[in-house]
Amino acid sequence: MTDSPTLSDFEFDFGGESRETLLQEAQETISGLARELGDTRTTRSLEASTENPAEQLLKELNEQRAFLSRQLDFLKLEEAHFAEQNLPVPDLFKRLNERYAFYWLHLPIGYSTRPNMPFVRVECAIEFNPNMADDQRPVSALILPDKKFLNLLQANAEATVKLGTNFEFEAQTGELSLPNVGGSAGVSTAVATSGSLSVGPFNYRLVRAQIEHSGEKTHKVFWRVSGADFFRERVPQFAVVLQVPRSVTQLQVAAAVQAYANFNYAAAGLGEIIAYLGQRLANFLRAGAPVRDANLFDLSARL
Repeated sequence: MTDSPTLSDFEFDFGGESRETLLQEAQETISGLARELGDTRTTRSLEASTENPAEQLLKELNEQRAFLSRQLDFLKLEEAHFAEQNLPVPDLFKRLNERYAFYWLHLPIGYSTRPNMPFVRVECAIEFNPNMADDQRPVSALILPDKKFLNLLQANAEATVKLGTNFEFEAQTGELSLPNVGGSAGVSTAVATSGSLSVGPFNYRLVRAQIEHSGEKTHKVFWRVSGADFFRERVPQFAVVLQVPRSVTQLQVAAAVQAYANFNYAAAGLGEIIAYLGQRLANFLRAGAPVRDANLFDLSARL
C-alpha cells in the first residue's frame, strides 16, 4: 500500500496516521475522560455515554471498509471496438493513434458499511507513472464519471454515451440498448436500467449525484462524488481513457480512495464528549470517520 501526491486533494488529511490509530485513541480518550473529570454533570454524561452508545459507535465505525480491487480492468482500445458498435472511427483517434496508444482503465472499488451509517461521499485519486519524467507519463484523455452529464441526467432517466467523431464522450437521450459485448474487461453488461451509459465496447452505469473532478489531459485525476442515493443505487466506479505515448514501456498507476460515512454522533452520546477529544480526533469524527485504501499498480506487462 502506498500514498500518492494526489492525497493532498482529499477533504480529510490523516497526517500520516492510520484510521485504526485514530479510532483506538478516540476510544481510549472517551474511556478515560469519566475517570479524570470528577463528579460533574459532564462526567455523568460521559459515564452514561461510554457504557454503550459511544463505544458501540466506535466499534461499528471500525467495521467500515472502502477498498480498491487488487487488479484493475485494463484494455487497449482498437479501431475494431468502434466497428463492433457500428460507430465510425474518430478522425482524432486515428491521428493520435500514430503516436499514442489508448487504454480503457477502470478502477473497481468495494465498500462495506453499517446500515445505520451509510457512506455519502467518496473521493478517488489516481496518478500515472508518478516517479517518472513528464515525457514518460500518460495522461487522461477522457474520464468517467464526468460532471458535464449532470444536467442531462437531471432531466432524463437515462442516457447513452458513445465516443463521438471528436473522440469525446457524447450523450444522447432516448431508448437505451446495451449490446452483448463479451470481453469487456470485466465491466458489467447487465440489462439497461435508469441512468445507464453505454460507452463504446463498454457499459458504464451512472446514477444521479453531485460530481466534482479535476480536468482531463493531465498526469493525475481527482474525483469527489456525493449523495446517499448514489451509494444505495450502485457502488460508484471510476474510469479513464488513458493516452500513453508509444515510447512508454512502463506503466504504474498510484490510486487511492477515501469514503465518508454519515452518522449521528450526538445521538450516540458523543455530543458533549467530542469537545474533549481535541481538534484532530474531533475533525476526524465530524468528517464522517473516513476510510482510506491506496495501492500502486504495475501494468507494464499489459502495455
